[in-house]
Amino acid sequence: MKNYEVELDVFHGPLDLLLHLIKELEIDIYDIPMAVLTEQYMNYIKQMTELEINVASEYLVMASELLRIKSKMLLPEPPLEEYTEDPREELISQLLEYQNYKMYAEELKQLKEAAEQFLVKAPHEFEEVEVSDTFSISLEELITAYNKVRQRVDVQNTHSFITTESYTHEEATLFLKKRFENQNELTLEEMFSSGVKRYQVVQIFLTLLEGISQSTFKFEKNNDEYTFIKLKDVA
Repeated sequence: MKNYEVELDVFHGPLDLLLHLIKELEIDIYDIPMAVLTEQYMNYIKQMTELEINVASEYLVMASELLRIKSKMLLPEPPLEEYTEDPREELISQLLEYQNYKMYAEELKQLKEAAEQFLVKAPHEFEEVEVSDTFSISLEELITAYNKVRQRVDVQNTHSFITTESYTHEEATLFLKKRFENQNELTLEEMFSSGVKRYQVVQIFLTLLEGISQSTFKFEKNNDEYTFIKLKDVA
């Protein structure tokens, strides 16, 4: 008979050890040769004892269970017409259940490791913001004002070139600071009188709307005249 050697690894309980032995010995889990499995299991317990490793009680309980099943398997077989339960049935059931547990645990571990590759932003709690009464103009009036601004910005060149232009919020804020440096009121004509490019209009207008929502500016309409009024210094 071939001699099998078991390495003294660390296992998570006796079922883990038995599954390791079944895999190493290439045993069919549905038809376990109890003599071989019990022998190798007892060799492991013996090695632990020789190395003065404290053997957990659960390992000893399993050892006695294996010996009990092995002894039952050695009893004479009953007549064919009498059905008897296979002594290994409960052990096989426990091993299959534990094997599934290990498989699912490994899948969950892999999912966890995959999830750790991504950074997830914590939910943001939005606070209620009081809307200033200075922002009492309708959307239709804002659109009309914006369209007037675009119409006042002339195209200087007769030829059109497709270029990528960028105008940041910080640049728009600096533009407004300079415009309101020596005065607190500006009409649309004064705001966009000269030196403003078409690609700058959108960002400047958005910055103005942000300032209105923060009570930095107020927007008024008198007849067909639109006026921005500075309420406090531009941040």
